[in-house]
Amino acid sequence: MRLLFFFSFLSSFVWSQLPSSSKNGIPDDWLGSYDGVMEIYNNNGLQQAVDVHLDLQIMDRPNYWTYNMSYINSKNGETLSTKAYHIVCDETNKKLWMDEGDSLLIEMTLMGNCLYDHYELSGMFFNSSLCKQEEQLVFELTGGNTKPSYASPFIKEAEGIVETMRVGFLQRAVLKKQ
Repeated sequence: MRLLFFFSFLSSFVWSQLPSSSKNGIPDDWLGSYDGVMEIYNNNGLQQAVDVHLDLQIMDRPNYWTYNMSYINSKNGETLSTKAYHIVCDETNKKLWMDEGDSLLIEMTLMGNCLYDHYELSGMFFNSSLCKQEEQLVFELTGGNTKPSYASPFIKEAEGIVETMRVGFLQRAVLKKQ
């Protein structure tokens, strides 16, 4: 366990010392309009499927992108609602932020051809990813209660306990570029 921790720490240190690329933020080949079906699951299985449209575009100002996810009525094609966000690359510290408006910022990490974020809100945890796979994007959002569902006995090698939190929902959409 300590060896794994040491290797993870060493790897992080080595990678952080490498020169950063001059291009930061959302890769250009991700930009565009995408359509798909969002499947919404809970622990009892698939609960709902909703047509979605994603627009991911660069804005006129540098290091800013729009991220608009629209939910579509599959019967008539009418847009039921749109969640409009901005993604910002802070050049000073090379961090990506999803700006949900009203001063709500969620830090994002671009790693392994995926954007990741993790946050907590009102006793719930949320993990999301947006990954580029060939000509499509795969969006996933999972979450659950932050109250641990299990706590292990004390682990001497780790100098602590392991607490697990049950994932209570999943939203997944495979988005095909238009």
